[in-house]
Amino acid sequence: MNNLYILFFLSLFSILLGYLTGVILNMDELIINSLTEQFTSTQIQGVIESQEKWAWLPYVIIPLFILLRSSLVATCISVGHYLYHIDDMVSIKFKHFLNIAIKAEVVLLFVGLSKLVWFGFIDTNFTLEDLQQFYPLSITNFLDVQNIDTWLLYPLQTLNLFEVIYWFALAYGLFELVKGKFWKSFQITIVSYGTGLVIWVVCIMFFTLNMS
Repeated sequence: MNNLYILFFLSLFSILLGYLTGVILNMDELIINSLTEQFTSTQIQGVIESQEKWAWLPYVIIPLFILLRSSLVATCISVGHYLYHIDDMVSIKFKHFLNIAIKAEVVLLFVGLSKLVWFGFIDTNFTLEDLQQFYPLSITNFLDVQNIDTWLLYPLQTLNLFEVIYWFALAYGLFELVKGKFWKSFQITIVSYGTGLVIWVVCIMFFTLNMS
């Protein structure tokens, strides 16, 4: 399937999921309750009006974000594939690697869906902070996040089952593309995408430390 069609459906589903999350989890009330202790009613009203003014922004940002993330992942995989086959001079167009990365994005959609199901129907007594700190099937679910330093939260959230499935989705896509051995494709994925992920996590940790 054409990359643009896949990107369109991913964006559409992400926007719909975001809308349902806002309605079912009553995000407006959560935000107001979170701001009540820090701001005056006038300031809170200003925040609400600002949100309404920029309500269209996610419709633009979501497709761009998915495309950017997929492009970065595709770049990692393509570089890894090139380095592993540098002697064979195997030439594959970048759009094929991008296709793999965009298809793998489907896995990440289930993260948002899982959060919606969890807080919408299971743990219905929650705060905005609970929603922000929770990551489905993550190692943080077995830890007391209240006692974890902020800069450590993101890397710990990254250690989750969805991320593992995402790795396998990338490896399988590469395996289908090159028609080689699956475990070699998985090895390429670990070295290439894994390196990019580590760099990304370190950058997030660095910015979090500097902002705290």
